Amino acid sequence: MFGVNKPILGMVHFLPLPGSPLYDREGGMKKIRETALRDAEVLLEAGFDGLVFSNEGDRPYLSNVDKVTVAAMSSLISEVTSRFKAPFGLSVLADAEAAISIGKVVDANFVRIFLSWVFVGDWGIVDPNAARLQRLKAGIDGQMKIFANISGHTEPLAPRSLADIGRGAVKFGLADALCLAGTTAGSEVAEEDLLDARRGSDGVPIIAGTGVNEQNVARLLPLVDGVIMGTSVKVDGDTFKPVDPERAASFIKLAKKVRNDLP
Repeated sequence: MFGVNKPILGMVHFLPLPGSPLYDREGGMKKIRETALRDAEVLLEAGFDGLVFSNEGDRPYLSNVDKVTVAAMSSLISEVTSRFKAPFGLSVLADAEAAISIGKVVDANFVRIFLSWVFVGDWGIVDPNAARLQRLKAGIDGQMKIFANISGHTEPLAPRSLADIGRGAVKFGLADALCLAGTTAGSEVAEEDLLDARRGSDGVPIIAGTGVNEQNVARLLPLVDGVIMGTSVKVDGDTFKPVDPERAASFIKLAKKVRNDLP
C-alpha cells in the first residue's frame, strides 16, 4: 500500500466541523479547508509516507455523527487528496459506519475504526458489531482495508487480553491490521501492549496509533509494522494546533534513519 517497510503516516486533524460545539462560524469551511491543505502539504513535504484524516476537532465525539459531518469530511478529503497524491486513510470519531461510507466515496486506502469487542470511553459504550460493519463494506463494494482499533482512549467493558482482542478482531472481525493507542491523543503505547497484540495478530500488521515521538521512535519502531502520529509534530506538541514544519521535518528525519538502520 505504501511502497515502504514500516510506513510513517501523519495525521490531518480537521478543525471543528459545522454543527460541532467549537465550530468557527466566522472562519467557516474556508478556514477548515485551508488548514487541512496546509497540514497535508507540510507533512508530505517533510517526507511522511501517507496521511490519515480525522474530525479531531469535533469534541465531544458522537457515536452517530450528523449528516453534515459526513458531507464535510467527504468534501475536505476529496479536495486534499486531489491536490496531494499519497496513500491515505481516515477515521470518524466515533462512528465506524460513517468512516466506511466516506472511505468508499473518497477511495480511501484504509479506514481506522473499532471493529470488534465492546469498550467504554468518554463518548459512551463502543459496540462496533463487526458483522454489521463488514456487511456494510461488502454491500457498497468498499475496497479499503480496515485498521482495527483494539486499544486506546477506551477500556474493554469486560477483562480480556490484548492478544485475545486482537485475535478476535482478525479471525472473527476480518481486520486487515491492528491499531493500538494510548490513553489519549499523543500518549505512548506500552511496549508490552504491542507485544501482546502481536501474539494474537495472526500475522496481520501492528500499527502504533499514538504517542510515537523523537524520544521513543528508536525503541518503538522495531516493534511495529507502521506508525500513525500527529500530536508530537504539532505546534507546541498540542493535538489541536497546526502541524509544525520544523517538528515534522525533524521527526521524519530521525524516524527514517531508525527505519533504514533496522535489519
